Amino acid sequence: MKLLATGLGAAAIVGAAAAGVTSAAFSTPAAAPAVQPVVFGAPLPQTPAPELQSQLVATLDALQSGGSFSGTKASYIEGGLGRIEGITADRAFSNASAKGLFPLSFSVADIDQNGPVATANVTATAASGATATQPIQFVQGPSPTGWQVTKSSAMTLLTAAS
Repeated sequence: MKLLATGLGAAAIVGAAAAGVTSAAFSTPAAAPAVQPVVFGAPLPQTPAPELQSQLVATLDALQSGGSFSGTKASYIEGGLGRIEGITADRAFSNASAKGLFPLSFSVADIDQNGPVATANVTATAASGATATQPIQFVQGPSPTGWQVTKSSAMTLLTAAS
């Protein structure tokens, strides 16, 4: 029985964790300039939205469940994936599955919602114990959870897994 590829976001996060790539930048702190308000009445970002955590985790879990990125997973990615992108995502997931990196457990923190867009730091822990954290952007959309991973976040994740 052929394992159907699933979990673009999951595969990419695990791929990044498996690669073990980290970076750090160090600099000498400079004196902070004085901040003066120059625009009044501009809308401020909404407060952090921890109540979205279960919906965002459900979206990520759906990406690692059964199905193909060209089929059932398409509703969880903003605008879906093209044919080549879907095939590439299916391969990345199959490769990660063969390495025993699934299932993943997700932790979503620092959720910030601004209208129909939410940004969160997502930590994925693989069955092997590998862990990776990456900022992911979600948009409200026509998926069963009500949220989708943005196309740009999905493509970043796909690139990391390749």
